Amino acid sequence: MNSARPNNAPLNSARRSYEARVLVVPLGHDAGRAQATMVRQGLHGLMTVRGVTASTGADGDVSRLGSVPLGEHGWRPAADELSVTDLVDTADVMVLLATDLAEVPARLCLDLAAAARANGSLIAGLVLGSQTWDAPEGNTAMAVLRQAVDMLVVVRGTDLAAHFLDVLRGGPREAALAS
Repeated sequence: MNSARPNNAPLNSARRSYEARVLVVPLGHDAGRAQATMVRQGLHGLMTVRGVTASTGADGDVSRLGSVPLGEHGWRPAADELSVTDLVDTADVMVLLATDLAEVPARLCLDLAAAARANGSLIAGLVLGSQTWDAPEGNTAMAVLRQAVDMLVVVRGTDLAAHFLDVLRGGPREAALAS
């Protein structure tokens, strides 16, 4: 086995821990507002979907999306007119964020999940104090989310949601200390 580090060489003490590239997809206007609240609470370093920017294809079903940094900075530059595949191509984790289950676009969730799965990304659903739990739209949305994601987390407030997203990213970052 070939190693890049000789057996007696010290490890790089300035090396930082792994930081996952997390893409948050707010599913609806309420989810967008919850996401904005989390940014005000200090969440940063992730990317988010700007929203559907165009529709292409003869049937009009192929979404074109934009992405922007969430908070202070993201892990890639902002971009527009991305296909679903291009949107998730460098994400380690994709989080489908829902608050009002009636606003969850089923087809988009399934398309994003298929692209993320093909990319090898972890797919999480984060449901935040959802409305319309008992409505038919809520039941349908929960069924779609369960089908689309690898893990489904339900929390009561934006504080818990922000902490969950930060944990997925790898936690808060501090400057590396030289030894």
